[in-house]
Amino acid sequence: MLRSTGWNYFFLSFFFLLVGCTSLIQKGGEILEGSAFAEKTTALYSSDKKEKEVIELKEMLGKDGESFIEITSSKWPGLTLRGSVPDTDGSFHLTEAHILSTHVSGWNEFNCELLGSGNFMYRREAGGVLHIEETPERIQISSGKIRLKSRRLTGDAALVPLRNRRERILALTGWMAEWQESSGASAYFDNQDEFEEYWKRLLFPELVSADKQPKEYSSVNNDGNAEWNRADGVKWNLAYTRSLFPEALWEFRDSGALLRDWDEALPWIFIEYSWDAIIGSFNNIALQKMK
Repeated sequence: MLRSTGWNYFFLSFFFLLVGCTSLIQKGGEILEGSAFAEKTTALYSSDKKEKEVIELKEMLGKDGESFIEITSSKWPGLTLRGSVPDTDGSFHLTEAHILSTHVSGWNEFNCELLGSGNFMYRREAGGVLHIEETPERIQISSGKIRLKSRRLTGDAALVPLRNRRERILALTGWMAEWQESSGASAYFDNQDEFEEYWKRLLFPELVSADKQPKEYSSVNNDGNAEWNRADGVKWNLAYTRSLFPEALWEFRDSGALLRDWDEALPWIFIEYSWDAIIGSFNNIALQKMK
C-alpha cells in the first residue's frame, strides 16, 4: 500500500509538471489515458535544429502493430499531420490532422480527416527531402475532446460542438481571407501574437482602446445612429457589424459567439486561417536522420 501511494504521488506530481505548455499538456492527457505508452518512435528525421522553424518527420509504431508517420513543426506546436509510411518511391498519403488548441480554461483537441499526399524519398537511410506540393483537403472532424474549466466532453458529446465550432471558424477565416485580398493587405502572419493584434481590433473594436479602433468603427460609431446589442457583458455595435461583415456572420458577432470562439479557440483559428502557409512550409524540406 505504501509503495502504491508513493507511486500515485509521483504520478500526480509528474502530471502537473507537464501542464506548463501546449505540447506537455497534450502529453499529460496521453499519460492519463494510457495512450502515451501505446505508440513509439522507430525513426526520426529533422531539419536543421539551428533554423527558426524546425520540421520533423517521425516513423511511428502503433499499439495495433501498424506503422505510420507524423509530421510536425516547431512553429505550430498544436498541429500534427499523420499519414502512411512512404512507399519505395517515397510517396505517402496524408490521412489525419491532430490539433490541440489550448486556452486559459482548458482546450479543444481533435482529429480531422485529410485527403492528400506527399513524398519523402530516402537517401541511403541518412535522410531525405520532404515534399507536400498540394494542400491536403480537410474533410471532417472524426473524434475529439473538450475541456472547459471542470467540464470535460468526450465521444459524441464532444463531436457535435467541435464540428459546429469548426463550421463557424471556417466561415470566419474565409471572410478574413476575402477581407485581406480586397484591402490589398498581406494574408501572412509570422506568429499568433501578430495575428491576434491585427484581427482583434477589427473583430472586436468595442474591446480595444479608441486609438486602436479601425476607421470603419469610428465612422459608424460617431454618426449618432448606432444600434446596440448586449451579450456576454459586451455592448455590440450592430451598425458596425452590418457595415463590415457578411450577413452570415452578423448573429455570430452580435450574440457574443465570435468572442467566445476567439477566447476559447484562438490557436485553432490561427491554424485554420494559415492552413495553406503551413502546408507550404512542409514542401521541399531537407531532413536528416536523427535516430
